Amino acid sequence: MQVNANAGQIMARVKRGGPTLGGVAAEAGVSVATVSRVLTGHSAISEETRERVLSTADRLGYVHVPQRVRRHQTSLSEQICLVVPVATAHGSQLANPFELALIGGVGTALRERRRDVSIVWQTPYDDATLAQFLDQSAYAGTIFLGQSQFHDTLNRYAAMGKPLVAWGVEVAGQSYCSIGSDNHEGGFQATAHLLRKGRRRIAFIGAMPPIPAARTPFSQIAIRLDGYRAALAAHDVPFDPDMVQTPTAGQFEGAEAVDNLLERGIAFDAVVAASDLVALGAIQTLRQRGIRVPDDVAVIGYDDIDAAALSTPGLTTIRQDVIKAGNLLVAKLLRIIDGHRAKSERLPTNLMIRESCGR
Repeated sequence: MQVNANAGQIMARVKRGGPTLGGVAAEAGVSVATVSRVLTGHSAISEETRERVLSTADRLGYVHVPQRVRRHQTSLSEQICLVVPVATAHGSQLANPFELALIGGVGTALRERRRDVSIVWQTPYDDATLAQFLDQSAYAGTIFLGQSQFHDTLNRYAAMGKPLVAWGVEVAGQSYCSIGSDNHEGGFQATAHLLRKGRRRIAFIGAMPPIPAARTPFSQIAIRLDGYRAALAAHDVPFDPDMVQTPTAGQFEGAEAVDNLLERGIAFDAVVAASDLVALGAIQTLRQRGIRVPDDVAVIGYDDIDAAALSTPGLTTIRQDVIKAGNLLVAKLLRIIDGHRAKSERLPTNLMIRESCGR
């Protein structure tokens, strides 16, 4: 990127407090991305637009930013920021195996486009902390892995022109772009496959804890559950609420759910798990209880993480294409950064048949 010779003067006008970039953008009649480019001395801005933004910034009372902050902002102005909103316990991994694979998909897409990505340490947890993060961010654009508790704020900042995309569901009245798999179809595919194999007592296992300050009416797992119910109805199998297990989210939720079913004497001959980790935990507990997989109980997971193909037995699962997902997240975000609109998309899911359901 060629930096304008007056970049130092331009950055000296940036605010440290007071009006937001969105306020300057609205007043000047441009996008937040355009304001950011002007303030960082980007060469691909017309002189007319540059002068309009700078005069607006002056009129709104922008103050001098120290040189070290200017250098930091300039270095970030071409980078993409990736936010993993859910805070994890000290010493644990940044994210679950599927999310780590999705981060890899994003990284691959950005590497192919010769763009840098930063995974930020901040974990916004409500509207206020998210707004603070976005106001202070000097990144070219942001990718969120999750959106439920941020829906209203993401809508507001997207409408203001802040370049952002999210991995997650799509809901009515959504202004920002989200990418996600077809969770309803995935839940339907998994359940229908088991029904075709002759299973009738099919348990659904997936933690759906309430998210504090959630703004979306449903989660990805809840949509998979809807697909499960739709498949039962399509095969004239009555829905039994006792077959739906929503254990505490965590490493042992599959084991907890299986233990609960067995201890309550609820008969089941198959499991649809909301993730591969849940499925693998269920299989481990079933084997410890002397229950054979798939002879006695068939199991299907969701995600197709690397461990699914390596487990014993191999795990039948619903595949989400993390490479395609990462590419779409990046392509949509770069399109928004360039000043265009980007539509949300649902990715197709694929049933990967392995030994845990019988061949």
